[in-house]
Amino acid sequence: MNYQWQCQPKAESLVLDLLEKACKANTDIAHLQSELLKHTSTRLFDWVDHLIVGRSPSLEKELEACGFIAETASRTYRLFHHPGAQLPRVVVKDHDQPIAGVAVSVDSIADFLMVRGVSRWIEGTPLSPFRRCCFSTEKSVSLWIIERRGTVGIEPVYQEDAAIEKYLEAIEKWQSRPRHAVDADDVALMDKTLALAYDLIMLLGQERAAWVVLEVERKYWQARNSAGQIQKNRQDRLGMGWANHDHHTFRSSRRHFHQLVRLFETLGFHCRERYYAGKEAGWGAQVMENPICKLVLFLDVDLHPNELKVDFAHEPMDDLPTLGTVGLWCALHGDSVFAGGMHHLEAQFMFDELSQDLGHAGIRMMEPFSQFTYLKQAFTAGEVWPVEPKRVHDLVKQGKITQEHADKFVAFGAVGSHLENLQRREGYKGFNQKNVSVIIKKTDPRTIS
Repeated sequence: MNYQWQCQPKAESLVLDLLEKACKANTDIAHLQSELLKHTSTRLFDWVDHLIVGRSPSLEKELEACGFIAETASRTYRLFHHPGAQLPRVVVKDHDQPIAGVAVSVDSIADFLMVRGVSRWIEGTPLSPFRRCCFSTEKSVSLWIIERRGTVGIEPVYQEDAAIEKYLEAIEKWQSRPRHAVDADDVALMDKTLALAYDLIMLLGQERAAWVVLEVERKYWQARNSAGQIQKNRQDRLGMGWANHDHHTFRSSRRHFHQLVRLFETLGFHCRERYYAGKEAGWGAQVMENPICKLVLFLDVDLHPNELKVDFAHEPMDDLPTLGTVGLWCALHGDSVFAGGMHHLEAQFMFDELSQDLGHAGIRMMEPFSQFTYLKQAFTAGEVWPVEPKRVHDLVKQGKITQEHADKFVAFGAVGSHLENLQRREGYKGFNQKNVSVIIKKTDPRTIS
C-alpha cells in the first residue's frame, strides 16, 4: 500500500459538527470539553473514540462522500471508519434520533468516576477488552466513557476471573523482564525479549499482548521523564490517563533493528510507511501500526543514504563506521527495547496551550519541527540521564566518540527522553518528513552543551 496521507477537512468537519451538536444537547459533554482544555491542554475531539447517531440516508451518503466506509454491521447498527484519516468512528444506529451519544476513551473508567465522586454502572468485567459506562443522558444524548484493551469492538466484554489473573500476570511479566544484558550479551537479551512476547501472546492473544507491552513501556518511559509525569498528573486529575496517545517512539541499534521489527510484527503490528529524514540526517524510521489496538510505533535507526532502497526493516544491518544521533543514544543508554526505554511518547494536545501550560510548570519546549495548519510538533527539552562510565569508556576505545565527549557524558550525563507535543487537524494521519533532521541533530548529546 502507498501511504501518502492526505488532509481530510470535509471528513473532520462532519465529525466536528456532530460533536458540537452533542455538546449543545448534553451539558456534561460541554463541561468535559471545557475542563479538558483548561486542565490538560487538550481538546475533547482527540479523546473521542466514536460518535453514535441515528440512521439517516443523507448522513450515510455524506459519510461515504467524505471517505468513511462501513467497517462492521450488527443487528442494530452499522459502524463507519475513515481508512485515510485519524478520526473518530461513527456508529449509525437503527433509530431516527440525529445524535445519540459520544464515547470518550480513558485508561480507567473507575478513575474517571472516582475523581468526580460519582457512582455509575460499568458494563464489562475489569481489564476486559472493552468496557463502557453511561455517565449521563440529557435531551436523549448520552456521554459514554469507555476503556479499550486490544479490540475494535463496541460491545462490553464479560470474562471469567481467570482472564483477569492472566492479564495481571502478563503485565507483571513484561514489567519485571530483564532490560540489562548479562556480560554484555544483548543478543541473548533480545532472544529472551522475543520469547517473552510470544509467551504473552499465548497467555492473552496477540492484540491484548500488544496492549500490555505498550502500556508497560509507557510506564517505564514516564518513570524517567519529568515532563511526562507532570502532564500525566494533569490528565489523571480528570481521570483520563494516556488515552490521547498518538504514537510511541523506540530507538534501536542497527544490529537489533530487524529483530525489533520482528518483535512488533509478532504482536500484530504491520509495517506502514518508511520515514527518511534525508541523506544529511543519517537516520530513518519504520512506522508500524496495529489497527485493531489503534497503536502506532515510530522505530528510529541510523541509516546510510544508500540503504533507503533496502528493506532495512527486515534485513540485518552491519554497524556503520561512525555513530549517528540514534546510534549514539542507544550506545549510551541502551536500545529502547532494553534499558533505554522509549525515546518519547507523542500524544495529541492543543499545541500552543500545552507549551504555555507546561512552561508555567517549568517544562521548556524545543523549537517546533512541524508548523503546518494540519500538523504541529515539538519536543519538550530533553531529560538528562546519567551514563554508565563503562559504556562511555568502551565507545572511546572503539573510536566512536572523542575523549572530550566522554568526559562530558561521565560528568554531566546525556540527553535521554522527551514528551512530544503534537496537534493534528483535518484528520491528517501522517508525519512531517521535512525539517526533522534539524531538530533531531539538536537532540544529539555531542551537540548539547
